Formats: sequence, structure tokens, C-alpha cells
Amino acid sequence: MKTVHRTRRLTIGLLAFCGLAIATTATAKNPKEVTLEIVDNELVITSKKTDNDCPLIGSGGKGCIKVKKGEKSEIYLHLKNNKCTLESGTKFELNAVYLGGYNSPGKPDPSAFGFATTSQADYDKVNADFNIADRTSGLVNTIEKKENKIGINNENHSKYTVWYKVEAICKRGDGKAPHVRYSDPRVKNGGAD
Repeated sequence: MKTVHRTRRLTIGLLAFCGLAIATTATAKNPKEVTLEIVDNELVITSKKTDNDCPLIGSGGKGCIKVKKGEKSEIYLHLKNNKCTLESGTKFELNAVYLGGYNSPGKPDPSAFGFATTSQADYDKVNADFNIADRTSGLVNTIEKKENKIGINNENHSKYTVWYKVEAICKRGDGKAPHVRYSDPRVKNGGAD
């Protein structure tokens, strides 16, 4: 009888420990969420300026993400309304995330995303944090990619500001190239030190 009681307590203790370990692991990355919608065939961010720890002043507007000093984050972008009424359009899908404008005080031109003109040292910081797939365009490797959700990782080793550009495509029923839309707020990294 004592053995059964001890075994039961040990099992309950192990389950509690495993639950705590899973909960700690799940929250260790401090997930950030940005919500987007298609409004009149344009990609619009509906998250508030303060949803992801950005201050009201100098935040870069809706969709701004601040990762505090010493934190790491997974950034998830969700597309809520994906209706496409453009020529032969079917629906919008999230396609990619690009970074650019290293420490730029203003939003870079959409065609100027990437790190082709960024110093190697500064590019290395961004690449270590975000895992860049293509330096020239700033394309980021995703940790999750679905039709209405895309996720990227941010290790936040260094302090800097970088802008991100979300790409949504509207596939066409006629087989022609898809329609492409972008939205581009910023990420403010607090760094590890």
C-alpha cells in the first residue's frame, strides 16, 4: 500500500514538473502577435501601436514590435480577412517577411529592403537574431508558414531597430502572376546586454 502511495506521489510530482517545464519552454520565447487584414485589396495592420510593448511616441505606428532587453521572441503575423477581388483573384495568403532599414529613423522605401549596403558587422547582428535567408532582399527564414499565419524568430542579441515588410499574395485563377501587397512596420530590439 505504501509503495502504491509513493508511486502515485512520484507520478504526480513528475507530471507537475513536466507541466512546469513545458509551460516555461512555451513562454520562454515571449511571443509577439501582429494581426493583419485585407481591406479594399490592401494589406492593413489592425494591431494597436501598444500591443507589442512599443511606446506611443516614436513607435513606428501599428505593428511595431519591441523586444525588451534580455528577451527572445517569436513573432507571429496573422491574416484575418483574406478576400481578394482583384482581377481573377482567389484569396490572399501570407508569403514572406523581409527585413531592412538597419537603424533607420524612417520607413525605408519598399524596394530598398535588405542589407546589400549595410556593413558586414551590422548585417551579422541582424542575421544572428533573425536568420536571414537572402542578404540582398532581407528575406527571413520562417519558423512557421501557413496560408494565414507566418512566424519568424528573434534572438535579440544586439540593440538596434530594423523594419520588417510582410508580403501577401493574391493567387489568380487565370494562372498569371499573383497580385502582391506589402505592409511594413518596425522591430526595436533591446539586445542581450
